[in-house]
Amino acid sequence: MAILLLCPVISLAQSPKIYPNVSGDVLVQTQFDRIISTTQKGVTANNGFFYVEPKISVNFDKNWSMRTEWRLQPNNVLTTRDRENPERYRTFLATDRSFLNVREQGLLIEELKVHYENDDMRFQAGKFDPTFGTAWRKSKRIGVFAAQFNEDYNLREKLGASVSALLEGSQISFSSFMNDYTGLSNSMFNKRGDASSNGGIAGNGGFMSSYSLSMEGRNFVGIENWFYNFGYRNLSAENRPDRFRETGFVLGSEYLYKLGKETSVIPLFEMVSISNFGGDDGRDAKYATLAVIGKYSGWTASASTVTRNINHRTKKASSDRQIQFSIGYKFTDNLTLDISRANIKEDGKKGSLIGATMSYLYRF
Repeated sequence: MAILLLCPVISLAQSPKIYPNVSGDVLVQTQFDRIISTTQKGVTANNGFFYVEPKISVNFDKNWSMRTEWRLQPNNVLTTRDRENPERYRTFLATDRSFLNVREQGLLIEELKVHYENDDMRFQAGKFDPTFGTAWRKSKRIGVFAAQFNEDYNLREKLGASVSALLEGSQISFSSFMNDYTGLSNSMFNKRGDASSNGGIAGNGGFMSSYSLSMEGRNFVGIENWFYNFGYRNLSAENRPDRFRETGFVLGSEYLYKLGKETSVIPLFEMVSISNFGGDDGRDAKYATLAVIGKYSGWTASASTVTRNINHRTKKASSDRQIQFSIGYKFTDNLTLDISRANIKEDGKKGSLIGATMSYLYRF
């Protein structure tokens, strides 16, 4: 006698996504740094701050979404809008350093945009960050301080549109934009004020009068794990006799050399050259980042140097640099700790710093 057993069939296929839905991630960082020695007078030794970066996407279907990015950061340490150095992201040897001064925390809208993407192209419009260079990205983990030097030339908080061609292993992007000096340029909690529309800063020349072109990808000339990026920027200036268009180029590359299953070495460089930096006639800047990053299992160690040279025909030139040695550990895919020792020269003053950053990335 045969016995027939009827068993339910279990499907291993993933259920289709339900739209609309909400997705994103939140980066939470706590940074502490201490000045060991410095030639700058009146500087507080200890400095610490919270940095929170939520990215939230409301997805209407698999192609269309509304995306936003926020930054919770101290207005007096990051993005100071210095009139003399409007691009300066952070001043390391500032006299207003403080330890976790929550009264200076400001919440700003970094991006607020309509986003469309399919297999071949990407389009976005609204407030966004055009692409120029990659060495400022926190995901590279070039120590505690390197990204805060290179954020100087990151194109941020622009109003306009961008289109990207998505190729196999690479993408080409073109962006047209202007500076954001609307109410979106202010911050909540601790107000930093609206950006000025007549401050003479490059990018204030009028609607969609600035642009950038970039290309980045991997497997350059067919060599596996060779990453690269190229970029050009052209920012308009106000119609004033002392203001000129800012133009800039970036070239970067890194190579992932695998020594074993869990061991790799990554040499990295990025070079940036900008003319009429900030729209100031004759103010030229050059940035150079060189780094070697070693990885073993969850451990990361790196040595890096970043230089920033700004020359002006009529004003005093500045030659800034940082030399940094770092070690870090990834406890989980979302939790990392990095510790760095750096020698920094800034505005003619020198300082030795030690810093630590704890980062946690929550995805939903």
